[in-house]
Parts: sequence; C-alpha cells; structure tokens
Amino acid sequence: FKNVGGHQGFFLSGIRPAWFMVFRERLRVHPQLCDGSIAAFTVLHNVNCNHGFIYVTSQGFLKICQLPSGLTYDNYWPVHKMPLKCTPHQVTYFAEKNLYPLIVSYPVNKPLNQILSSTADQESGNQIDNDNLSSDDMQRTYTVDEFEVRILEPEKSGGPWQTKATIPMQSSENALTVRMVTLLNTTTKENETLLAIGTAYVQGEDVAARGRVLLYTLGRSDNPQNLVSEVYSKELKGAISAVASLQGHLLIAAGPKIILHKWTGTELNGVAFFDAPPLHVVSLNIVKNFILLGDVHKSIYFLSWKEQGAQLSLLAKDFGSLDCFSTEFLIDGSTLSLVVSDEQKNFQIFYYAPKVSESWKGQKLLSRAEFHIGAHVTKFLRLQMLPALSDRPSAAPAPDKTNRYALLFGTLDGSIGCIAPLDELTFRRLQSLQRKLVDAVPHVGGLNPRSFRQFQSNGKAHRPGPDNIVDCELLCHYEMLQLEEQLEIAHQIGTTRSQIISNLNDLSLGTSFL
Repeated sequence: FKNVGGHQGFFLSGIRPAWFMVFRERLRVHPQLCDGSIAAFTVLHNVNCNHGFIYVTSQGFLKICQLPSGLTYDNYWPVHKMPLKCTPHQVTYFAEKNLYPLIVSYPVNKPLNQILSSTADQESGNQIDNDNLSSDDMQRTYTVDEFEVRILEPEKSGGPWQTKATIPMQSSENALTVRMVTLLNTTTKENETLLAIGTAYVQGEDVAARGRVLLYTLGRSDNPQNLVSEVYSKELKGAISAVASLQGHLLIAAGPKIILHKWTGTELNGVAFFDAPPLHVVSLNIVKNFILLGDVHKSIYFLSWKEQGAQLSLLAKDFGSLDCFSTEFLIDGSTLSLVVSDEQKNFQIFYYAPKVSESWKGQKLLSRAEFHIGAHVTKFLRLQMLPALSDRPSAAPAPDKTNRYALLFGTLDGSIGCIAPLDELTFRRLQSLQRKLVDAVPHVGGLNPRSFRQFQSNGKAHRPGPDNIVDCELLCHYEMLQLEEQLEIAHQIGTTRSQIISNLNDLSLGTSFL
C-alpha cells in the first residue's frame, strides 16, 4: 500500500498477519492479533473511509477499518503519548469500567511559614521556633510536591485520554501505592471491587512516620460527580507502601508490619499480622494463598495464609542482603518461582524446595537462575502466554490459553523486556546455540555478552547461581548470520537450522501479547 493513514509499506495476510511499514528507509513490523487469521486485504479510500482498508477474516467476516490517528508507528511498538504535565508514579487498571487510576505529583510554590506549620509534630506538640527567622524569610516561597490520584479513561477513537475524576492528597501526604482490590463484604457476603490507595506523610526525620489507607468505589463513568466516592479512610503508624487483596481480605504493608484485614462494608478489622524484620516493604504479590514480599534491604520473604486458625506464616526467605526494586511470581504449569530485581540492575529467580537439604528444612529460598539486565527494573507484570504452533497437533484446534505465564517488565531507563519460561529440551538447544553465538557474532564495542550478563554484586560476597537463562537479544542475531554460518552452527550443536528457527518462532508467538 502507498497510503494507509499516511503510511506506506505492505500487509502480510495469513495465520499471523502483520503490518510492515517503511519509515526513513527502515522497516517496522507490527503484528495484528485482534481478528486471528486474515484471508484477504486491500486498500480503500473514499468519502466515508479516508485512506482506510478492507480485510476478510478466515471466519468470513469483512471489516472496513482505519488506522488510529493518534499512534506513532515508527517504534518497536505503536506508541501513543499523553501529556500529563506532571510526574506519574504508579498506575493500575480497572478492567470492569476500562479506567486507569494513576498517581501523579506536581510542584507547588508555598511560603515557608506554611511549610513549617505543616511539618510540626502534632503528636508531641512540638512547635517550631521561628524567632531566628526574619519576616522576609518567612514569606519566601519554596517548591514542594503535591500528590493526587487521577482516574483516566481512554478515548475509543484514539484521541487524548480524559481525566474523569481527581482524588487530591492532604498537605505533605505522598501517595505511594494504588491498586484495584476485590474484598469480601462480611456483612452482605458479596465481593466488592474497590480502589485502594496507600499514603505516607513526609514531614522530616524528626516526625514519626504515619500514613493513610483509603478505599473508594468507582461508579458509572458517565457521571463524573458520582464516579469516585470514599467509603473508608484510616490513619496508621508507618508508611502504607503496598496493598493487595488476598482471598477477599486486604493485605496492607504499614511500616515494618504486614497486616491482613477483613472488610465489613464500613470498617477494616485486623485478623492477622506478620512482624518479621522487613524494614520497608516495596512490593507485595499474591498467588492463591501465597504471598511474596520484597523488602528495601532484606531481600524477599515467602509467606502463606491459612484461613483455618487465621495465621500468616513464614515459609522461607532469602538470607542474603538484597536491595529489592520489584518482585513477582513466575508460573510454569505447576512450578512456582519467585522473581526479584535489585539495585545492582540484576534479577534473580528463587524457588521453594523444603525437601532439599540445602534449603535448611525449607527455611531458605534456593536460587534457580540469575541474570544482569543492565537497568533498574521497577515493575513486573504477569501475563498468560499464548499457545505456540508446535504445542498442538496440526489437526487440533488452537487453545486460547496456556498454563504458562511470562513476566513483562519496565525499567527506569524507559525500556521494556520480558522473561518467559522454556521447556527443558528447547532450553538446552538454545543454550548450546548461545555459547556458539558468543564467538560467532561480533561484539558491540568489543563488550562480551556473556560477561555482561553475569550477576553484578558490587564487591559483596555472592555465591553464583545456576546458569539457567538464555539471552534472546543474543539469540536473535542467529537469523541475521549468513546462511552457511547458520547451517554450520546448527550442525555443530547437533540440530538443524529449521529446528532453531521453529524454537525462536514459538517463543515469539508465545509472547506475542507484546
């Protein structure tokens, strides 16, 4: 096509349709996953459909479409930028109403006397001595950050997103976490989906840390006045750094404590707590009745919740010191792994094996793999992998889901990556290929990819973990080698070129939620 939405290139139909667009003499590939296999495609341009296109799906549906105008396609993914005019901190998604609650902060100029009065310790009644400050000093303005939670709704036509509601925080109050939680109302015996916000009052090191937990209901989005209504607010000791829902209960990280609450419809009542030595919880993750807790300095803790007896018990922990940035569970069928990223730009994968002698009767989490990302990973998102073509016989219909999950992650330098599980045979084949490619592929800037991906401990004592991760950034270079080199390397590792390409395609298809 010469002009579809102002772009040129070609469209590849078939089982895995994709757009190939040309930008500045560079080809960008964007898969189209929404309608499955596509049988036919052509360009359409008339009064009713300006520079659009028509395609027919394999089910026999004919669709007349246009490309969304607000997207930039000259990237690895189509990108839609939204001006916020403030700093975003954390976002969550409410699928039921298609809303995105977002924590933002923006600078505000305030006079010094107003700042000093808000930082006075209310509990001990300390008053700040202002005698040594002149009136000019008191009237001088200083910049402080004000926080709020915005409820955003995407525009269906691809236009700018709309702010449906705003929840302002109090003076000196920072919103630390926002999460959609499903709680069981013990009065009505019904599940309620609420917006939970955890905050902290930042008033200097001389003031005891306090925070608030806030619960809101999100109503109909067509009435902005009634969209958000507060149903609960309570002040607690310590900063509320993480919240999560656990089998109808609300799990709150308040300072060094983890407290589990039940919801009565008007009150949160504590039913269990965990008081081991975490200093400051940076992330909470839940799978069934298992809890993964990441601490700012004390690495990760693996807990379980038992309804009978109402107790939170520690199953195992990592005994090393690790400055956690983010944590998440990695699920591969019946295998559960614990992933953590750290301050040295690594991530590690642990597992719980109480029957193995090295685990000290189950007290210690064992290392499954480790890898140097080269960037600070601040968020993992668990997504269900799609079935690959080789996972089923040719005559069998394609299952929609698999019992494998991949972790999508975002980093502080703006990059996005993915960790995905592999079966044993494919892993061994790709690991052998990786060892050959270290020598066969020219190194960027003379930097060895094998040494770069080794765990960086910054001088601390660290026992190397098993080498159980393959680097797909290196493996992707295999397809770019000359055909003779591809055949030679495949022969050296005892396989065929078509088998390697098939494995790489299956991995690409399994993670094509990207």
